[in-house]
Amino acid sequence: MSLKLFACGDIVNSAAKRDFVDNQLKEIITNSDISIGNFEAPIETEHMKAIKKVGPHVYQSKKSVQYLSEVGFDMVSLANNHIYDYGQDALEKTLDELKKHDLRFIGAGVDFDSAYKAQIIEKEGINIGVLAGCENEFGCLYENQERGGYAWLFHHLIEDNIVKLKQEVDSIVLIAHAGAENIPIPIKEWRARYKRLCDIGVDIIIGHHPHVPQGYEKYNGSIIFYSLGNFYFDTCSFKEKTDDSYSVLLDFDKDTKIAFKIIYHKKINGQTCFVKEEEVDFSLNKLNSLLEYDYEERNNSICIELFYKYYYGYYENALGVLPKKYNIMQSLKFLLKKILFNNKSIKNRNLMLLHNIRIDSHRFVVQRALSLLSERDYK
Repeated sequence: MSLKLFACGDIVNSAAKRDFVDNQLKEIITNSDISIGNFEAPIETEHMKAIKKVGPHVYQSKKSVQYLSEVGFDMVSLANNHIYDYGQDALEKTLDELKKHDLRFIGAGVDFDSAYKAQIIEKEGINIGVLAGCENEFGCLYENQERGGYAWLFHHLIEDNIVKLKQEVDSIVLIAHAGAENIPIPIKEWRARYKRLCDIGVDIIIGHHPHVPQGYEKYNGSIIFYSLGNFYFDTCSFKEKTDDSYSVLLDFDKDTKIAFKIIYHKKINGQTCFVKEEEVDFSLNKLNSLLEYDYEERNNSICIELFYKYYYGYYENALGVLPKKYNIMQSLKFLLKKILFNNKSIKNRNLMLLHNIRIDSHRFVVQRALSLLSERDYK
């Protein structure tokens, strides 16, 4: 006897596509004892109002919940950077719709305590504890606040809940939404955090948020899947992408042994389809090898590259300084805009500065890049 758990990455179904997965994937999802996906954004509601934040605001069709249920999903993780994009009302209506279709949820809630609450899955004597967290983006409950939101991966309650769950269940699965986007490896700080969580009791970590697949590794008896990539994402920037990624099918037995199978998929004609390993545009073996060979050097190099490619410009914007790459005409426009719209610019700059300081991955990358560059300058 075993308990089969299917886990996939990010899901946004804004266009309300009913057949967003093919029949082969639907069969795998339906035949699993529990199937979990990351529900990346709230449902559309009447008079919805976007919160103040930097970056895109994302929502999906109300029908997306029904279609998830029809495909065979039983549970969703809501600990992600978009679930609170439209505030408390949208979150509450999303939770109501999930309950209506008997979809359990973890990682977010109408208040602080419910956001950190774990779920226990039981089948004939096998008990699996599942919890979820995300990095500290807008909507995160990094402290006890008078609102809803999602759980933070660095909050002490995550560790407290793991220790408590360890006394109640056979195995623990943590769904983690974090990391720098569009890179082939997890940055060192997240790799260390996930290992710490395994040390105190997590058996399986399912990661996503980078939007691309990353490798997995076995650590001290646990397994860490750093990023599964997107499962189904139909926002404008991803509509035309094939999103070659993977999901995992975990098999828990009564002896607490855990086996797993990799499920490869990609979008074909707007539908996520089951494919063979050789049909995706990445090699999981190669991604795994990046975690072993020259990892430190590669991690450092990526941080410096991201700093110059993105973060340097972000901080110029946030601090209101003249970007060094501007030509004369761009510089004149910049100075004129600063004179005419200074008050509005200050508010926007403050928000941008907050965005880059509070979000763990942004802070980690910049801190490492600056440390490396400073050491290099003083040699």
